[in-house]
Amino acid sequence: MGRGQGHHQGDSLNAELTGIWTSRFSNSALDYTGYKVPDKYWLPKTVIEYLCDHGYDIFTCIGYSTNHGLGTFAVNDGMRNRWLKDEPERLKQFYMPTDMSMREWLKHIQNSGKFYAHIFLRETHRPWTQVVKLYSLMGQKSRAWGWFKKKLGLWTGWPNDAYYARRAALEKPNEFAVLRRNSLAKADKIVAEIFEATKNIEDLTYIVYSNHGEVFDHFRYNQSYTSSTVHGLKMIEGTSHGNYPYEVVYGNMQMWILPNQAPKVMKGIGRSIDFAPTILELSQIKPYGMDGESMLSYFLEGAFPDRDRYAETPVSGGCLSMVRKDGYKFIAIGGHETKEDNLYAQRGFANHRLAVFDLKSDPYEYVNLIETQQGQAILEWAISRHKELKIET
Repeated sequence: MGRGQGHHQGDSLNAELTGIWTSRFSNSALDYTGYKVPDKYWLPKTVIEYLCDHGYDIFTCIGYSTNHGLGTFAVNDGMRNRWLKDEPERLKQFYMPTDMSMREWLKHIQNSGKFYAHIFLRETHRPWTQVVKLYSLMGQKSRAWGWFKKKLGLWTGWPNDAYYARRAALEKPNEFAVLRRNSLAKADKIVAEIFEATKNIEDLTYIVYSNHGEVFDHFRYNQSYTSSTVHGLKMIEGTSHGNYPYEVVYGNMQMWILPNQAPKVMKGIGRSIDFAPTILELSQIKPYGMDGESMLSYFLEGAFPDRDRYAETPVSGGCLSMVRKDGYKFIAIGGHETKEDNLYAQRGFANHRLAVFDLKSDPYEYVNLIETQQGQAILEWAISRHKELKIET
């Protein structure tokens, strides 16, 4: 339960890369005043590096590319500037052997006998490949495209794409849903192409998953949202996977296709932190010091047990989501050290900084229990558990 590999490199996707909770490899802190954003970051050994060390050919196309839409900006942003700032040589694992098109990527796979390959499909993201239709939906005329491109350098980029996607989700949800479905159909075709091109390879596991869920419109009826201005555009907070880490943001789809296993729909909640140990067990590699656990036994059983899960975003403002195996969820957004620097209060976040929900009785998170006796008990658990992770590290 967390975001998937390939996007922000700021949250629990790092747990997916490493099998270790993100709380362990930054100097973030949680206490009764709120969540403290870290200023020091590091990254434990990743699943890619484990496989590389054991003789696997690595074909990653995760680094951002404007040419074919298979990558993400995050490697050059979060990874380069934070998580691997002091170890720049490790960045090469996201570009191995080089930046490539999907045709080149597939050719590498077909010529290898032992490999790990990874791409990030941008078709479903905000939606990246239908920006002209998105802008048109929001009343932007075609004559404006040249101005956007000249003024902003890349008119399809942030923050314009997110701005119009957020507006469309709130103002024209049905029409926006059509664009989203069209993007999903494009991604389906790409996945089908990969399956077809690799169907003759023996002992091959496929993993297809979303890199995060969405909150385009879901919570605006029961949570008060604020706006902020980014590059002159008024952005609606809390939509389009904004700053509020509600459960729907972190719930993502997983599909595993394993050799000699019949299809089945799993019950319960899988966790992204279990990706790395599962891949390594399939590869007959024994990792060390991982918080995650292999999912193979659960796949055979057809269900996941209730387990704790965390999602931490220690950059860009910072937020923390912790769910206990009994279904109680604690979220903390931001924090401040001085009244003069209390940006969260200035932007209307003060009432959202700490919250507790009972996901079993209140799955859509309508009732914040933070002021109740149970809520305070969950807060104490969250502070204690977060501190334990730091001490164990």
